[in-house]
Parts: sequence; C-alpha cells; structure tokens
Amino acid sequence: MSVLGIVVRTHPDQQAMLAERLAALPGCELGPSPGDGRLVIVLESTPGQPAAAVMGDVARWPEVLSISLVYEHSDPAEDEGAPMALDYRSWRQNIGAFARQQEAADRTAPLSHPSEPMSATSGAGELR
Repeated sequence: MSVLGIVVRTHPDQQAMLAERLAALPGCELGPSPGDGRLVIVLESTPGQPAAAVMGDVARWPEVLSISLVYEHSDPAEDEGAPMALDYRSWRQNIGAFARQQEAADRTAPLSHPSEPMSATSGAGELR
C-alpha cells in the first residue's frame, strides 16, 4: 500500500472543476485549498491502481500545470511479494507506466528481500 501527499497546481479559474475531477478518483482525498490554484490531495493505492500510477495520469491532465510529490509512504508489510529487481530508472520515462509495471510484478513475484529491518551504522558506531 502506498500513500502519496501531492500538491497539484492549476489556474485559479479551473480549480473548482479540477477539484471535482480529483474527488471522483478512487483513493483520492482533497485537503484544504488556499483558492489560488493549488490543491492538496492525498492519494492511496487501491487494489486495482497504485497511487503512483494515478499521480502519473493526473500529471497529464490538460488543466494541470504542475504536480509535486511532497510526501510518500509505502508499507512493506502490505507489499509482500514486491520485487526488488525493478529498474529504478524506469520512472523517468513515465511514472504511471512504471507504477503499473511494479503493481503487476507485485502480484507475481515472490518476496526477494529480508523481512527484518537492517540496522544502520556509521564509523562512530550504531545510530540511534
């Protein structure tokens, strides 16, 4: 499961229409808006659509001037079976396609990373 905090920018005269369109998306929750063309939204992955794919799709809407990812949370306990061998550079071409590829791989690949968290250390000793 992923949760993304996003700021979407549009022309102020298109803000109400864009807010309605965003509110209709599954897993999308609108936050407070200052009324100047900025919309704060929270996207949560749904069973059929990863949040990053929705973000990629929204970025291509004609009324969207820009989109900024300001928060990201992924819960590895919910992502069992997620592959670690995806090409991390793939998102540069199309983040939506990358997210859909990752979602498809998540359904078929076995867990390929340790289930226990690693401890971080530095030259001075263990970090706390």
